[in-house]
Amino acid sequence: MAYRTPPFRSSFPMLLASSLLLVQPLSAAANQVQCRPAGNSWACEPLQARGELPPRPPKAAPAPAPNPAPVAESAVAVSAGAAAAAAASRATGSTDFSQLDWVPREQLSAEQQAAIAPYCGGAYIEPERTGRDDATPFDQLPVYASADSSRFEQGNQTGVLEGDVLLRQGRLQARSDQASFDQANAQAMLEGNVRLRDQGVLVLGDQASMRIDNGETRIDGVQYVVHDARARGTASRLMRRDDAVIVISDGSYTTCEPGQNSWALHGDDIELDREKGWGEARHVTLRVKDVPVFYTPYIYFPIDDRRQTGLLPPSFSHSTDNGTEIETPYYINLAPNYDATLYPRYLSERGLQMEGEFRYKKPDNEGSLTAAFLNDSEYNENRWLYGWQHQGGLQSRWSTDVNYVDISDPFYFQDLNTALEARSDTYVNQRAGITYRGDGWRFRAGVHAYELATITSLTPYERLPQLRLDGANWLGDSGLRFGYDLEYVYFDRDLDNGFITGQDGIQLDALGNPILTPDENLTGLQRATGHRVSVSPKLSYPWRNSWAFVTPSVRTQSTYYDLDFDARADGFNYADANTTPSSTVPVAALDAGLYFDRDTSWFGKGLRQTLEPRAFYLYAPHEDQNDQPLFDTNQNTFSYSSLFRDNRFSGRDRVADANQLSLGVTSRALEADGTERARASFGQVLYFRDREVQMLDANGVARSADTSSSSAYAAELMYRVSDAWRVNSDIIWDPDDSSSDAGSVFAHYQPEPRKVLNMGYRYRNNVNTYNALTGTFQRDPDSRIDQSDLSFMWPLNPQWSLIGRWQHDFAEDRTLEAFGGLEYDSCCWKLRVINRYWVDYNEFESVARDESNRGIFLQVVLKGLGSVSGNEVHSLLDDGIPGYREREENAF
Repeated sequence: MAYRTPPFRSSFPMLLASSLLLVQPLSAAANQVQCRPAGNSWACEPLQARGELPPRPPKAAPAPAPNPAPVAESAVAVSAGAAAAAAASRATGSTDFSQLDWVPREQLSAEQQAAIAPYCGGAYIEPERTGRDDATPFDQLPVYASADSSRFEQGNQTGVLEGDVLLRQGRLQARSDQASFDQANAQAMLEGNVRLRDQGVLVLGDQASMRIDNGETRIDGVQYVVHDARARGTASRLMRRDDAVIVISDGSYTTCEPGQNSWALHGDDIELDREKGWGEARHVTLRVKDVPVFYTPYIYFPIDDRRQTGLLPPSFSHSTDNGTEIETPYYINLAPNYDATLYPRYLSERGLQMEGEFRYKKPDNEGSLTAAFLNDSEYNENRWLYGWQHQGGLQSRWSTDVNYVDISDPFYFQDLNTALEARSDTYVNQRAGITYRGDGWRFRAGVHAYELATITSLTPYERLPQLRLDGANWLGDSGLRFGYDLEYVYFDRDLDNGFITGQDGIQLDALGNPILTPDENLTGLQRATGHRVSVSPKLSYPWRNSWAFVTPSVRTQSTYYDLDFDARADGFNYADANTTPSSTVPVAALDAGLYFDRDTSWFGKGLRQTLEPRAFYLYAPHEDQNDQPLFDTNQNTFSYSSLFRDNRFSGRDRVADANQLSLGVTSRALEADGTERARASFGQVLYFRDREVQMLDANGVARSADTSSSSAYAAELMYRVSDAWRVNSDIIWDPDDSSSDAGSVFAHYQPEPRKVLNMGYRYRNNVNTYNALTGTFQRDPDSRIDQSDLSFMWPLNPQWSLIGRWQHDFAEDRTLEAFGGLEYDSCCWKLRVINRYWVDYNEFESVARDESNRGIFLQVVLKGLGSVSGNEVHSLLDDGIPGYREREENAF
């Protein structure tokens, strides 16, 4: 609990109303007083005009009937002391907690029920009352006071209000059986059924005393409720300091529903500050079902959604390689724009791993620093990671970016889990750059290196440095658009040599032979490093109207090299190799399309259907580029979108020769608000000559030309069956052998945030893959991808949900990953238990052997003490179940 605004200001004018008793005793409940600020004091006068007064809450009424509107103040009036009422409820087993503004679910309106989770039994509903939402500054507000009777004791200079006392100023309100004001000591006392209210806060007590001069308040026998935080607690004594911080002695704090203390913090001294959103406690015991499970001499925890220092939910897991893992993240809120998180993790098979992340955010830059360390008893070496991610110049033309990560060894991510944003299966980035954005142009200078996170991949090329200038501008009113793209890069790498070594020395294959590093397989141009300059100007004439578009364009791609070779005796003639190859290839294209639409209806629902045929003609002459290396070039995956690209290669080392026509058509079904209900696309490329420009084969020379006269058919389909169902599919069909080269289908069902179901299947035959052991791209007829993927999170009842994923590889007849578990969710705590099996690529044993791993993961979340973040279970579900993130973001 804490107060968004102080429940009593440093000079509590509400209670000054009772000073009027010194000169004007009250004799009836109808007589009320009003006080207004007058300079440095208050002017108070009796009010007799009843018609001008705000309505006074009526006397206490019987318990509300079922299904009421928002609860009125009269419905929650206390008939006995707060502490006594609570004790009586526990003693009799009563479920009536109306004195805490608690309304059972069945008595909530439909709108109020929709605002809480289905597993919650009710909600704290603040009653309607005069002034509850008043945002007027307090120095402009009058003070109202009323009671059944009043008297003034001349001897001790004390005024007394008796019988249903009500004091109110704006949103602040106090009620009690009796109120007295001691003028000499500036002391006010409320006795009997004390109820203090601020907007969103209720405090019940047996009696309260307040200092008028500084606002200090003390309340005994306390129960309190913070409505928005769904929090409540008790205390033997509650004090409000003059800085508005609430100090609770011998108190408790929980977000569990009344009568259900699944967990609670109990502390000798708890301080709550709703203005800052924090709470801290000393000598704290965490009790689960009244059983002590954790003690700490000090804890700092959040009481709302703002970031606060404190423990985050722990994670527990068990796996074959690491044994039992226990992670207890600790968040440190250093400032509004700085924070840090520590991730201490104990691994029973390896030791204690410490990870940490420091984040910063300013108007013009943001980023994070990360680090990790483990003295690995299994690996017999220190394992470490550190990194820096940064983005600067967010509000200017100049911007900077850094993404630098370094690791101790290539097995780091294979062996160890991490809560940091640094994981990679192949390598980690080490790059930095600076960019200037002009009017229609951009310049960037950067460096990009890598650190391998595997021993089965080639050493990648590093860009040291990379300079790039690109832009486009209209040429006056001619309709012509001139674009340009210039780049200089120096590509370098230190190739590894020798044999693969791991934890147990040199690695051996199945026959007992040493395994060479992948770099040893590179020959000829694959061992080149050096400078590359590329220039690509482009001229186009885009034309478009409501029913058609036509865009003719022409560009040239000029590439120049200055090469060095890591020469060795592998059969390639390095002495006579061309170290300064170059090429200039013109490329012409004509892109055109039509747009038709009509009104139609599907299943009785009006839609607008479109028909969008498109033709793309591409011409580029053949130029021999076999003496140019492959620094950053790959062959694009064939798909419907690739039909309309002007180069079938990525990168700048190859410009594909072409004389071809791509034909495609797309049809969409659109709802009145623009929502795309369905989309289907189909197309093919017709080739008018053979494609001679190719990638390199295993010997470092170009592969043979592609002589087919047409491409495979490419099709895509998306259908949104309803707001809950969505289906996506694509297929590549080869007409030459009447077979499908590739395809996939994926269905996503999420009728509500808590229900998620995903079903997917994908396959690809004759996979064009990059073979790390030979350093080449190759089309392997025996290689295929054939996998299914099923994942879900589905409620069994309002509190229990089933979690699962199964990813199966039909090509190898094996399970790639499978996990299943249960989630228990209540209004104040959550539990997840997951059993996981997955295939892990074990590079210690062999570069060609996959091994299975098993693990059990446990997550406990105490709502109100943290959020689901920074742990293994959260990452596992986020990566494995599409829709999980949306489910958590929409959680109650």
